[in-house]
Amino acid sequence: MGALAREFIEKLKADGMHVIVDTDAGIEHFGRGVEAGCDKIVVVIDPSYESVQLSEKISEMSAKINKPVFFVLNRMNEDAVELESLVDKTKVIGSLPFDRNVFKACLKGSRVPKMDEMKKIVDRLLAN
Repeated sequence: MGALAREFIEKLKADGMHVIVDTDAGIEHFGRGVEAGCDKIVVVIDPSYESVQLSEKISEMSAKINKPVFFVLNRMNEDAVELESLVDKTKVIGSLPFDRNVFKACLKGSRVPKMDEMKKIVDRLLAN
């Protein structure tokens, strides 16, 4: 599947087109070459030790292959503020608040409500 995904992503490139590829959490896709067809790597970081550790590893791997990496802090609330101090702030392009409606939609597998913060994150990503 990794080879198929890599080949598919590489063939998707077209002028003015932006494609977001949502991979499984973790670093397995790096070993399969999926990142080769990507221009930028975005890491969504949840407020957990494991997520912070993965973001550091992905950042290191991205540097080795000369791909810029950006962080989005996810599920932020007053308890998650400490997350900001644990990651490289220069790579953070935005944060998403914890939203009970988003949580419920994800739990039910239904459409996620629109979040104003997402437009700001997309705008920053396209500007970089």
